[in-house]
Amino acid sequence: MNVQIAQRLAELRRAKGYSQEALANELGLSRQAVSKWERAESSPDTENLIALARLYGVSLDDLLNVGKDIEDDVAFENAERAEKTARAQAEREEALREQRAHQEAMAQATAAATQASEAAARAAQAAAAASEQAASARTSAAAAAGSPAVPASDAPRRRGPWRSFPYSVVATILFFVFCFGFHAWTTAWLVFLTIPIYHWIANIMDDSLGRGDDGTAPAAPQGVRSDEEGRR
Repeated sequence: MNVQIAQRLAELRRAKGYSQEALANELGLSRQAVSKWERAESSPDTENLIALARLYGVSLDDLLNVGKDIEDDVAFENAERAEKTARAQAEREEALREQRAHQEAMAQATAAATQASEAAARAAQAAAAASEQAASARTSAAAAAGSPAVPASDAPRRRGPWRSFPYSVVATILFFVFCFGFHAWTTAWLVFLTIPIYHWIANIMDDSLGRGDDGTAPAAPQGVRSDEEGRR
């Protein structure tokens, strides 16, 4: 609303002896609505303008005291208000689109993380089965060579430091760090693809440690003396 019109409304209210609260009660509005009119922060609609003119006993022209310059100002302010409203609506729609895109990306990342976790679990099971087959093959080879064999069921698989490391937990933490820290929703799930790779490397490293490939000789099976002890 034009500042001059706002001042005109305030002058007429005071001239008729109304307070803002009394005028609001007469119109069935809140005092804040009347206060906004007189501060040029909002404009009364046509129904309220007619009610004000009737209450003050003046015509609409006398109420608004509208001249050509004021009409232009009011038209400009109305156009500016409409532009602000359209801009605010566009901003709200853009925020809603971003929110929907964020939710879709989160859903896709969660689905990809679930698939990657399932693939990692299957890869870990396959690695465990391969390791068990390798242990069974070594046992069969030892039996064929005449050495006392330990049944595979009685020889639990050695869980070394590589297999004991909770890499799946670390991968999950990294996933949420990338998602919420760097907002990399579409690529954070790739960290789960490293789980089967880690399990594959962990099996190799722990099996290597178990065979003594780290430079230490593996312990001789119980009941079998070494060559040096046999010569003694």
